[in-house]
Amino acid sequence: MAENFNKGGRPTVANRCHNCVMLRFDDLEFDKLIRMMELAGESVKATFIKGLVFGKTFKVHKIDKTMLDYLTKLSALFAEYRNIGVNYNIVVRELKAGFSEKKAMTLLYRLEKETKELAAVTAKVLALTEDMRNQWSQKSQ
Repeated sequence: MAENFNKGGRPTVANRCHNCVMLRFDDLEFDKLIRMMELAGESVKATFIKGLVFGKTFKVHKIDKTMLDYLTKLSALFAEYRNIGVNYNIVVRELKAGFSEKKAMTLLYRLEKETKELAAVTAKVLALTEDMRNQWSQKSQ
């Protein structure tokens, strides 16, 4: 009964680690170990080395900054497209209400020409996005 009695403090662990092993690395080996830990996303050297010794596999998750930047700018570009769509509707409404038919048709023709250029740019952006997606899927496999 005296064995089960605990006065306080930390709870006792069933399988307590009390054996210690010490490793010494030279500078190159230590740098390689730190790089491997960073790639694996580990923060504690002891658990990382224990995992390597006992054959635990670790996954490396790489974050591609160029892809992240591309996606950020792509979403900003599509937000601008939404703004252009709203402005497009306002412009057409004002042309219809405030100008003569001939002047409105002239301005609508110019607006249509700019819209075709915007559609061409959109097609290029979509092609680049598809290329980026193909490159990314090849890298991840």
